[in-house]
Amino acid sequence: MGYTGGRKRAREQAPMASRVHDPRPEVTLQDATRFVTALKRELAGQPGRYEEVFAVMRQFRAGSIETEEVVDRMKVLLSGHPELIHAFNQFLPWGYIRTHGSAGGSSN
Repeated sequence: MGYTGGRKRAREQAPMASRVHDPRPEVTLQDATRFVTALKRELAGQPGRYEEVFAVMRQFRAGSIETEEVVDRMKVLLSGHPELIHAFNQFLPWGYIRTHGSAGGSSN
């Protein structure tokens, strides 16, 4: 019959976040190292909180929690440390930040 616009249809079904270009520079190993160093420094007097941050990251990596739960838990764990929340934001997907606000925002 002819071309039916299959590419357009596929593009329409793709979620917006996957179509938005992330203008931020790619996160490097150095960025992650700086974040962990800042975590150690800022949470030095709170070893339980520091360990919980890494427990959340391990759960996310294992696929047992989703991005939204990670952000919610990190808001609590990093509360009182806006510089850590800002640094954490660089690891979030761009579309998530654009849709739901920053991890430190008051969108909830």
